[in-house]
Amino acid sequence: MDFNKMAAQIIEHIGGKANIASLTHCATRLRFKLKDQGKASKDEVVKIEGVINVVESGGQFQVIIGNEVAQAFDAIEALTGISGKEIDVVEKDDLKVKGKFIDQVIELVTGIFTPILPALIGAGMIRALLMFATSILGMSAESGLYIVLNEVYNAVYSFLPIYLAYTSAKKFKCNPYIAVAISLALVSPTIQGLVQGETGMKMFGFDVLFPAQGYGSSVVPIIVTIYFMSKLEKLCTKYIHAVARNVLTPLITLLITVPLMFMIIGPVTSYLQSFIGEGYTWIYNLNPTICGILLGGLWQVLVVFGLHWGIVPLGQINLAMYGRNTINAVTGPSNWAQAGAALGVALKSKNSQIRQNAMSAAVTGFFSITEPAIYGVNLKYKKPFYIAVGCAAVSGGIAGFVNAAALAGGPVGVLSFPLFFGEGFVGFCIAMVFAFVASAVLTYLFGYDRSND
Repeated sequence: MDFNKMAAQIIEHIGGKANIASLTHCATRLRFKLKDQGKASKDEVVKIEGVINVVESGGQFQVIIGNEVAQAFDAIEALTGISGKEIDVVEKDDLKVKGKFIDQVIELVTGIFTPILPALIGAGMIRALLMFATSILGMSAESGLYIVLNEVYNAVYSFLPIYLAYTSAKKFKCNPYIAVAISLALVSPTIQGLVQGETGMKMFGFDVLFPAQGYGSSVVPIIVTIYFMSKLEKLCTKYIHAVARNVLTPLITLLITVPLMFMIIGPVTSYLQSFIGEGYTWIYNLNPTICGILLGGLWQVLVVFGLHWGIVPLGQINLAMYGRNTINAVTGPSNWAQAGAALGVALKSKNSQIRQNAMSAAVTGFFSITEPAIYGVNLKYKKPFYIAVGCAAVSGGIAGFVNAAALAGGPVGVLSFPLFFGEGFVGFCIAMVFAFVASAVLTYLFGYDRSND
């Protein structure tokens, strides 16, 4: 694959370098934010060799590349002179196309969470391997290797606000290092000791309220805090003379933001986060089976439009509050449903190119990356996608019925089964296998017409 050629063609058909407001990438997609969406030609970009599909969602022009997205990003970076993962070309208010509220929310969530996905995925996989090693291989939890590797997981999930502070600062265009300093205060051992102790803390004569589990794995408090910090920093930059700006701006920002975070923002947003988590849990507990059917069936549809990012933080909130993430359990089988449908196409087709693409997509989906299967195979022939959605709904219902849940973060694929050890594990395994086998068999029998060869 000539990534330089691909990059040049993509840049040309999205309106050129001058039309790029920002650019990031996730596991499979180049995520452009364009100054003028009208200058981009979706039809022309789709024709480029190596491009699986294009999705316009969440205020972004998303070019789906697949597993080689990093190479494509690097090529665009080299051709355009981009330094880093984001191009600060214009402010949001300067963009000609302004997204709807839901688009803005999705864009905000993706912008904050996408950069830290490698750390979340890597730490989650380490946790899965450790759970497998202790449960199956007899590894001691007191061994040096276990302790060191487990701290890698803890470093990510117990100090998540630090990562979120940095990416939030990049998103809100404020000083990321001041943001990290604020987040470190939030998760410091001293504060954690006050949370776990009985003495508490007073500030300005008032008791400081802490969430029962502390701020270590929290999501909402630090994001709202950094948003406030960004506004305060801009005010300081605007009104403080340049001579004193470098000293007074960080000083004033920290002096105001940190106390406000502990006194008001932290308690209020922690309550909001708890309300969201408990609200989802209440809905889920009404009927886990029905909830599993709905979430499982809709998940890959949401992925198509990039809307699943609106739900992803719920899983992290539940993991922080209850130590269990039921969302991953009921939506995880949908990955294997799409992989199974792609396998069905590979087995049925007589066209060598189609078989090769479909088999590659099936293997990728087996490891939790579903975009190549969705866009490269299943949506292209329609019926395989519909079959996969139906099988995912049934599988999600099975996982919900047995009350399966992930005990740590991470994508759902062949390597992540140990994350689901505990209640409902056997049922979860059945749901995953059913999703894969049923989708493959039904697609082979009814979902692919050899006339497409």
